[in-house]
Amino acid sequence: GADNFVGDAYHTMMTHRSMVELGLAPPDPQFALYGEHIHTGHGHGLGIIGPPPGMPLPEFMGLPENIVEELERRLTPEQVEIFRP
Repeated sequence: GADNFVGDAYHTMMTHRSMVELGLAPPDPQFALYGEHIHTGHGHGLGIIGPPPGMPLPEFMGLPENIVEELERRLTPEQVEIFRP
């Protein structure tokens, strides 16, 4: 089995440090451990976290405009709404 149960949250402080420095992620290195880890079986799963209280998410999770345009072109309006905060 995997040593990190899907999310690999322990690497957050090093790998995502630039996001902390830019103010896009909370300074608490444990923040990725909060939320839910879901095991779907057969070695698959996902981790779901949201912003901490008081930290708003950027529209479309900060994706570049050209990606947002592709989302709007290829997905249904209901699917596009998933990407909005």
